[in-house]
Amino acid sequence: MDITFPLFGTTTATSDSCGLSVEGLETSLNTANPWQLSLPATGVFGLTGPSGSGKSTLLAALAGLRRCRGDITFANTVWQRGRRALATHKRALSLGFQDSRLFAGQSVADNLALARNYSRRPLPAEECEQLLRAFGIAPLLHQPIELLSGGEAQRVALLRQLFHNASLQLFDEPLSAVDRAQVLRCLLPTLRDFWARYPALVIWTSHDFDEIQLLAQRCLWMESAGLSAPLSLGEVARRLDTNTVGDSCRSRIEARVESLQDGLLSLDLGGVFIYADRVTGHYSKGDTAAFLLEAGDISLSVEKPGLSSILNCLPVALIEKQNLTDGRIRLRLIAAEQVFYADISRLSCERLQLREDTTYFAQFKAGSLAGL
Repeated sequence: MDITFPLFGTTTATSDSCGLSVEGLETSLNTANPWQLSLPATGVFGLTGPSGSGKSTLLAALAGLRRCRGDITFANTVWQRGRRALATHKRALSLGFQDSRLFAGQSVADNLALARNYSRRPLPAEECEQLLRAFGIAPLLHQPIELLSGGEAQRVALLRQLFHNASLQLFDEPLSAVDRAQVLRCLLPTLRDFWARYPALVIWTSHDFDEIQLLAQRCLWMESAGLSAPLSLGEVARRLDTNTVGDSCRSRIEARVESLQDGLLSLDLGGVFIYADRVTGHYSKGDTAAFLLEAGDISLSVEKPGLSSILNCLPVALIEKQNLTDGRIRLRLIAAEQVFYADISRLSCERLQLREDTTYFAQFKAGSLAGL
């Protein structure tokens, strides 16, 4: 019998791309709007959008867990052609869920060992030990899964997925139950370091845009079952309307690493040095570091302040003022061609007589730089 399509699980003749290719993918959710997607073999991409828009459905379809039709190819290997699909366990991927889905009746160590034993790219033992410490899991290794809290279970499930170290790693709200301070201060920098050492194609789904800003350079947007190709973080921020009146606002900023001394990370932002403490990630001189700055942590001055315990003082240009409903003013600022926001009281704005297209000085503590 003649077969006119490639056998599933075999390598295609295409060699110009070894990443993820999705063409005409249809589920019961998006029959009128088939999904198209093309991503490289490695890199971290966010996935976000309104609830119910189809993000989890897309991940399940990529993993072969959702009935669909269309073409899916990864690493030049056919996973799906039309309605015929390769079984999930034969795809070089892992999928992590919000509800953890750990194996009951086993310990934490059992769950982690299973992932590592069945990995096609097993991690060195020393790497596993380092991850156990960073995730705070070492004291829980002999704990039965049933006795874990929600946050502990999510950390174990995420660590299990890292231990598996698949070529394509899909995550669906994996840290929603974990303490936000721990996520920003420890887990996200650890993940960023890990994928720098062990590159993979990662799709990180979250409603917390802070997570995406710290992990990814580009983001997929899904709304009303429509999927947009990878967009810039700035474009996704505008779609999320993160600057809506009354909302808190964190801005992503990049700077070049200069040095680490006396517990302080020195960063060069357009020729001005700024400082960060409580740094978790590993950095070398010349690296580009991304961090978040909360709008409420920034104060503004008309003149350059004198000596202060607040180390960071950055010349900024005021681009725009926006009135918030709670008596505050949101200022859109720019420094070294990077846009970020500061929230101040209406009274402060009036006293300083702030004007657009004017240079001021923004101050913020070294501890305000989150995600490093």
